[in-house]
Amino acid sequence: MNDVAVSNSGPLIHLAEIYKFDLLRIFRKIYIPRAVYDEVCKFQLPGCQELLNADNIFIIEVSNDDLLNYIYLKLQQGELEAIALAKKLGIKLFLTDDLDAREKATELGLEPHGSVGIIVRAYKLGVINLKDAERAIWDLYKVSSLFISKEIVKRAIETLRGYTKR
Repeated sequence: MNDVAVSNSGPLIHLAEIYKFDLLRIFRKIYIPRAVYDEVCKFQLPGCQELLNADNIFIIEVSNDDLLNYIYLKLQQGELEAIALAKKLGIKLFLTDDLDAREKATELGLEPHGSVGIIVRAYKLGVINLKDAERAIWDLYKVSSLFISKEIVKRAIETLRGYTKR
C-alpha cells in the first residue's frame, strides 16, 4: 500500500505553485478530508483546479467521532482531519509540509512526506529526470509559498545525486 496516501493541503498547494501537481500521480490513490478540500478550493488557491481534475484524489468526510481521539494534537482542522483519516483508513503514508503535523504524525506511527520528498520519490521512480527534479526543488524554495531553507534544498539535491550514483 505504498502507493496510497492521505494528504493535507500543503503538498497540493505547493506542487501546484511550481507546476508539478502531476507528480502526485505517483500515488495510485490519495485521500483527503473535506477540510483539506475546503482549504484549497474555498479561496481558489493554487491546486484547486488540479484537485478537481485529478482522478486519483478522493475526498472523504471525517466525522466528529473520528476526530475525538486526536483533538489533543492541537493542529489546524485540515491537518487534524487528515491525520484522523489516515489512522481510520490504516494508511501510513501521510503527505504534509507542516512541521507540527509531521511531528505529531510520526508520534502516531504515520510516515510523513512533504513536497520535497514527493519530488525525490518521483525521481527515484523515473517519473522526472534529475535536472527537472533539481529545478522543482529549487522552485519550492524560490517560487512556492512553502517555507524551506536553503540547507534543506541542498540536502535534497544531494539525495537526488546520491541516488544517481548507485
